[in-house]
Amino acid sequence: MLFHRLTVAEVVQETEEARSYALAVPEALLPSFRYRAGQHLTFRVNVDGEILTRSYSLSSAPESRGLPVVTVKRIAQGRVSNWFHRSVSAGTVLEVSEPAGRFVCDVGDESDAPLLFCAAGSGITPVLSMIRSALATTGRVMTLFYANRDAGSTIFRDVIAGLADEYPHRLAVIRHYDDEHGFPDATVLEGLLSRPTGFQLYLCGPAPFMATVRTAAAAAGVPDGRVHLEHFDAAPQGSAAQAFPAGDGHACDAHVMTKGARHVVRVNAGQSLLQAALAEGLDVPYACEEGYCGSCAAKCLDGEIVHACNDVFNADELAAGWILTCQAHPRQDRPITITYDV
Repeated sequence: MLFHRLTVAEVVQETEEARSYALAVPEALLPSFRYRAGQHLTFRVNVDGEILTRSYSLSSAPESRGLPVVTVKRIAQGRVSNWFHRSVSAGTVLEVSEPAGRFVCDVGDESDAPLLFCAAGSGITPVLSMIRSALATTGRVMTLFYANRDAGSTIFRDVIAGLADEYPHRLAVIRHYDDEHGFPDATVLEGLLSRPTGFQLYLCGPAPFMATVRTAAAAAGVPDGRVHLEHFDAAPQGSAAQAFPAGDGHACDAHVMTKGARHVVRVNAGQSLLQAALAEGLDVPYACEEGYCGSCAAKCLDGEIVHACNDVFNADELAAGWILTCQAHPRQDRPITITYDV
């Protein structure tokens, strides 16, 4: 994956645990850093001598024409998030990949469909980007259900209140604080999700919150194709390796199309398609390698794969051929054709 050196222009303290980082993009790189609301950037950093990569969502919207901004919430055992808070200030130069991610608003044939956003904690980051973008470019009506531990931990509290005041007939905000209302459960969400079908649901937050919303949505009859997810909790370390130990599975040739070129790589038994591509020296996108960020997404044009883990694509998207190459393994020995050029 290609990384560029960008300078941090400004750091904003959003809450005690969250900071936003505005990045100055040189004019020559502006085309490479065009992004869609909801996408993320991947950072490569050196933490105590170890090179680590992490993806952080953009909280800014492209329509603002300002600097791209990512927001990082510090977590207790987060090596990179703590490094950001400890080491990054205005003037720091960071290695940053080009924008990626498929957690973006669907503005195709149903561009007038209502939008329902459910976010918890720092899951608000890509959601705020999408809300800002949809308010600026569409006439869509939207509702935000935003859960937090308490009022003091609410990232972008004033920004969201300002948008609700500015667009009172288009943006409704439901604030949920665990210390006042308890943890969100299906009862809390039932009325929100039982409205007439037709809305698109965008969901981002910790795994338990997302599981609760998805269960409530299924019970309310929300079609799976209208539910769009963005995970930021990594899968347990080693989960993919346990599912496909070295030597297990199938080996085959994979035809990989990227940046307009076709390459043939050998996928060994137990190897993911991403691992095989990287072993051949191909410059293909990836970040978490855990099956939850979606940076390594591609489409399978021929052949069959099986995912070790998939927290990104719903059934409709899988049926359309979308795969996570970091988790995709050959289902059989016949050749596979995939493309990143989508």
